[in-house]
Amino acid sequence: MSDEAESLIEDTFITKLGAKYPFLKAKGVNELYGIKFFPSVFSIDPSGTVHSVPDDRMPSESEIEAMLQSVTLAPKLPDDSRYDALRTMWDKKDYGKVRDYLTKMLAADNLDAEMREVYETQQKALDDKVKAQVARVAKLAAGPDYYSAKEALEKLSKEWKGFSVAEEADKALDTFKSDSDIKKEIAAGKALAKLLDKYDRSKISQAKKLMEELPKFAKKYEYTYAGQQALKMANGK
Repeated sequence: MSDEAESLIEDTFITKLGAKYPFLKAKGVNELYGIKFFPSVFSIDPSGTVHSVPDDRMPSESEIEAMLQSVTLAPKLPDDSRYDALRTMWDKKDYGKVRDYLTKMLAADNLDAEMREVYETQQKALDDKVKAQVARVAKLAAGPDYYSAKEALEKLSKEWKGFSVAEEADKALDTFKSDSDIKKEIAAGKALAKLLDKYDRSKISQAKKLMEELPKFAKKYEYTYAGQQALKMANGK
């Protein structure tokens, strides 16, 4: 995605670098995404959560592989206006409406064989997605990054209201509220996020100040996941 001239995009990335992935030209994208340098890569997990940003770190191959494991895409619907309503529900991530719509359509006596096959395939996709998200909830609930897990679980609880996904997410969040150790981890994670947001790491002077603060943070939160992450960052890992 870039707001540069199409000729420059084509010459630099497609002709010279041989990029095979699609490009999107969008006016004002630099300001919208806070782009400070080129190229800037954002890593977004299947839930829509930003996993990493350009001035933070590049995700490792193992991290990307782990994110891909939770990807469950709905099968592409036929290019037919009869499926527009369902297509919109999927696009809006309105999973409750998807479930209710499929249940209603599959219960219809006059549903033709072709449409029934499409809806059954969509139903299986929804079921698979629910199973994948339930497994994701269990993984998030196990930590150790309880701060990020809390945000992800709250989002899952909202998006999957009425499903077992939301029920399991709410149970995990209740545990987070009652467990003193987890609450400390969440507080430490929040403090680290606040510290990182305080400095513009694209500027050398501020990046140096952050590197001075990270060891102090690591010492203060020595026995927490956030403290360990701060120490790794301070050591360039």
